[in-house]
Amino acid sequence: MRALQLIDQLRTVSAGAANFVLSTALPQVIPFAGGLGIQVRDLNDTRAEASLPLKRRTRNHVGSVYFGAQMTLMELTMGLLLFRLFPPGPYGMLVKRVEGDFHAKAKGAVRAVCEPPAELLQGLRDQLKEKGDKAEAWIPVKLVTKDGTTVTEARFHAALKKF
Repeated sequence: MRALQLIDQLRTVSAGAANFVLSTALPQVIPFAGGLGIQVRDLNDTRAEASLPLKRRTRNHVGSVYFGAQMTLMELTMGLLLFRLFPPGPYGMLVKRVEGDFHAKAKGAVRAVCEPPAELLQGLRDQLKEKGDKAEAWIPVKLVTKDGTTVTEARFHAALKKF
């Protein structure tokens, strides 16, 4: 049984435990994420949310979250949602392009929220049915502070391929 399926089964018992297991596994799957302190907060068929603390490893020279750490958090959050919907193995996913808009300084811990419109996700499913093996879409992700202030808005041009 796939790891994500096991985590989904655990989620039926305890969402918190499932998020903890997934957060712990992230650095094993994506070594680059190790040491950043990324924590999965929510993951379901329509939404993914993960957080990143402001600490020595994520702080830049002006005391805010590094751009690279912000983008890593947002990409991983988007990837979690897409991998939940289109599991690795039958599908592969790559980011082809990224666009971002910065609105505020990330002076503390931040959360990335990926909650694309239902039509966008359905569009990916429809493309896979129509084209047979490929789909692409711009997936929005928002980075917010603890009080809900938007720090960064990004769009990831994701390409899915069915194997």
